[in-house]
Amino acid sequence: MTDPDHDDGRWDPHRGEFRDTVLAINFVADAGRQMLESSTSVSEVIERLRRFLPAVGLDGCSMDATLSSLILSYWQPGQALPLTTMRELDVTSPRLELLSGTDALLDRVERGDTTLVDAVVELRELVDAPPQRARISQAALLVSVLGWVLFLNGTTAVTVVVALAATVVTFPVSRLVSRLRLPTTAATFLIAVLVAAIPNLLAAAGLSLRLGPAIVGALFIYLPGRAFVSSVIDGIANAPVSSLARAIEALLTAGFLALGMLVGNRIGTGFGLDYEPNLNSTPLALSIIAAGVGVLGIAVAWSMPRVFLLPTIVISSAGWLIVAITTRGGFGDGSDWWAYLIAAAVVAVLASAATVWQNSSASVYTGVAILPLVPGFSLYTAMLAIAQGDTSAAVSPLADAGSISLAIAVGIAVGLSVSRNAIAVGRRVRSAD
Repeated sequence: MTDPDHDDGRWDPHRGEFRDTVLAINFVADAGRQMLESSTSVSEVIERLRRFLPAVGLDGCSMDATLSSLILSYWQPGQALPLTTMRELDVTSPRLELLSGTDALLDRVERGDTTLVDAVVELRELVDAPPQRARISQAALLVSVLGWVLFLNGTTAVTVVVALAATVVTFPVSRLVSRLRLPTTAATFLIAVLVAAIPNLLAAAGLSLRLGPAIVGALFIYLPGRAFVSSVIDGIANAPVSSLARAIEALLTAGFLALGMLVGNRIGTGFGLDYEPNLNSTPLALSIIAAGVGVLGIAVAWSMPRVFLLPTIVISSAGWLIVAITTRGGFGDGSDWWAYLIAAAVVAVLASAATVWQNSSASVYTGVAILPLVPGFSLYTAMLAIAQGDTSAAVSPLADAGSISLAIAVGIAVGLSVSRNAIAVGRRVRSAD
């Protein structure tokens, strides 16, 4: 008797006995792609997908993910060959609404609130929804820059205006590099040159401003904090390929930012500017408020859903408060690396708690909440010393930046690991009851 699904002599995987399996594996691949393109951590997304697989009958499905691709392979009994599907990834600016929306959709399928067929349609609608307008994202980034300038004690109106002006100039440069399809490192370098050169030129022209806060505040939104943290998290989670890829991405970004800053600062030193960084800490209340403003701007620029904004600001403020009250006054003192480690761990634990509370992914919070901890001022100080020909003075701030970055990444990784284990134990206890 002829199977009507195969009466043309060709096997169609979208019909017949394998239809549901093919539908499920493709849904998981599409969901994974949306989450990986915006998540802080590859390992976190893979772990979430593996928890989801039994809900659609794909127990034992193997997955492999890097920064460029996601591959799923499932060998169903009765098949001569495994079903395999692959998705190419395009990791650019995060879209946190896709990350959280996809994660929520997986939860609904697991609970039985929607069918797999309907979930496929919903995921397609989520992906096809128009992204946030560029003007909104750019305005949010300017709000973020305002916060970071104040965070670094750039409290004069001139300093704020110069930092905002330098940031506005970088927007068309980013668009031009994208249209010309030049490497992202080219955009990173040009942005850093402009951000460093504009305040230096204005200062050389006689404008009174605080160079350090103006330059570092504008560069804060481009610092590779997410990539570096993700590298350590994935390394600890036994995902070496993605860990190495993220580490290379972070180092390249930091390197080209440093090169650009070096060129821009050379312009200032060429005019005889001799800037001594002000390492006095910003007043505690101002630093907490400014950090919240900076985080809010980044979160909106990355399309974070409104319901997650307040928890993210609270988490980031809690992390920065730990550093502010335990360090000896200053941004980026490497001897206080332990304070950054503790703060990052607290950020991770609070993010995990918010994950349970709001049914979301920890990456929605951590990738933004760690930004006040990133040692951008130390990096700027080191590059400034090199630009002025004093390489010996650059050693200490570079070491500070390295030790603090590593402490932040390890703190996040350890905090997430402990929290995940606690959450998993809690779920097992509840299911046993």
